[in-house]
Formats: sequence, C-alpha cells, structure tokens
Amino acid sequence: MTSGNKCKVKDDLVNQLSALNNKLNTLSPALLYGEQARAEVQERRASLYVEIKWHRAKGHEGKPCPAVQRLPYSSNIR
Repeated sequence: MTSGNKCKVKDDLVNQLSALNNKLNTLSPALLYGEQARAEVQERRASLYVEIKWHRAKGHEGKPCPAVQRLPYSSNIR
C-alpha cells in the first residue's frame, strides 16, 4: 500500500494497521487465548489509529503529511 505522494512513515503505519487487521481476522473469538490476543491486537490498532491521525495532521515538522489525499473544495454543490 503506497500513496501517490510518498511518505514512508505513513505507509509504514498503514501497513502495520493492515497486518493487525489481518491478524485480528484470523483469531478465533471462541478460544480464551483468542480473546486475550484479540484484545491486545485491538489495543494496538487503536494506538495505530491515533498515530496515523496525528501524523496526517502534524507529522512533518508540525505540518500536515503531504501524502494525505485532500479533495479540492468546491462551492458549486448542486
């Protein structure tokens, strides 16, 4: 997963999140071990979401990440 504007930090965070999502999908909620592992994965996912959000907003010397896709504003909404 890479973006048009290259940002290795963002790409690494998104790849980590994708790997955790895949791991979460393979863990069985029916097993006790699975519940503990799921909780740990979900905690890490929440942490990654926070890191990604921060990086998008101020991850480049206090400025927004250039790799974040922004839609141009249009006041011509019909």
